[in-house]
Amino acid sequence: MVRTFIIIIGLILASSVLADSTDVHSIGYKLEKIEKGWNRLELDDNLLMNMSSINTYIRINLIDSTNDTLEVPFIIESSKEQDSTVRIPVEIINKTTKDGRNYYTLVADSTQIISNLEFSFSGRNNLGKASLEGSNNRKDWVMISDSLLFVDRINNHQKISSRTIYDLQTLYKYYRLSTEDTKSNLKSVFYEKIFSTNPKYRKVQINHLKYRTDKKKNRTIYRFGLNGRLPIHYMMMDIENKYDYNRNANLFALTDSFQTDKGIKYNYKLIETFKFSTDDSTNYTFSFPDHYQYYKLVIENGNDPPLKIKRMTAYRHEYFLKARFDREGEGYIKIAEKGRIPYYEIEKFKSRIPKDMNEIKLGDKLEVQISREEVEPVLEDKLWLWIIMLFSVLAIGYFTVKISKEEKKK
Repeated sequence: MVRTFIIIIGLILASSVLADSTDVHSIGYKLEKIEKGWNRLELDDNLLMNMSSINTYIRINLIDSTNDTLEVPFIIESSKEQDSTVRIPVEIINKTTKDGRNYYTLVADSTQIISNLEFSFSGRNNLGKASLEGSNNRKDWVMISDSLLFVDRINNHQKISSRTIYDLQTLYKYYRLSTEDTKSNLKSVFYEKIFSTNPKYRKVQINHLKYRTDKKKNRTIYRFGLNGRLPIHYMMMDIENKYDYNRNANLFALTDSFQTDKGIKYNYKLIETFKFSTDDSTNYTFSFPDHYQYYKLVIENGNDPPLKIKRMTAYRHEYFLKARFDREGEGYIKIAEKGRIPYYEIEKFKSRIPKDMNEIKLGDKLEVQISREEVEPVLEDKLWLWIIMLFSVLAIGYFTVKISKEEKKK
């Protein structure tokens, strides 16, 4: 009994290990026109079709002049609407010294609410107390704060710097800064301004738009497909009906299918719920991260006549991969259908990545092999395997003790 059980468990574990050792579907390309430093690659439809989501496994490698293979850090940025922060300089137009204090007059954009000011001084002295006033005519000054403390010193080999004023929320054209340290001079002043950028889209080709009306359930079902597995972030619907309407709608994506005795069975996943209404725009924004090729749109008609979609247009965000090459050499990209995108430290320093950089292109297609262990760490994604092993050990121990007790009784 125990021997048979051990053989069964061994076969299960062996099949699990063999399944893990098989390669996952992957694709690779040589990278052309690489330069040392920051480079940018747009992820086109061909690349996105080989990814289950934008967070799928991707690696950038570089083979240098010594034939060493290096992993190149990168980030992926999309063109979705986002806020960007820009540091804007404030002009220093005057400086005077009076009664042992320095006075600096600054001029800023009077149409922009300033939430913080960052000051830079020459020298590394403890500047001490300071005050800040605001005015729109340089005659009538309003005290903003008279208890500022600028610090720049070294304690236990650690530099401590505090020269930024936060949470100002002021709207003045002129500012006057007063400091009690006359040895250090004010070199520059900046404030941060937040800009919102509109998303940029790439059109996605919709194929085979078909529909049918389910009279029993009072709903209309539209089915359509894309050229491949791609994300959809924006859709435009051209409704043919001219009367007022207000209908609930659900967007489903085909996840898989399998053969049964009665035919092919399709499994769909609900990915978005929204409304069709004459009071609102028939343009819709989506944010689901996964990529699908086939979709189903279900419109609930109720007791009203069905809606007719005359035309449907889909778009996706632009995606750019930005990589830093510290050496010269030959680079290539490899993508797996499954797995996780790596995390690099440059994620924390996105604001320091230059806006302008070299554009790289895809070269020849490469044959690459990526094992499951590479894209799915055992400790994270194969917890079930360890559970089976633990259960096996406990089960074997239980039956061994049980049989031993029965033999002793005999």
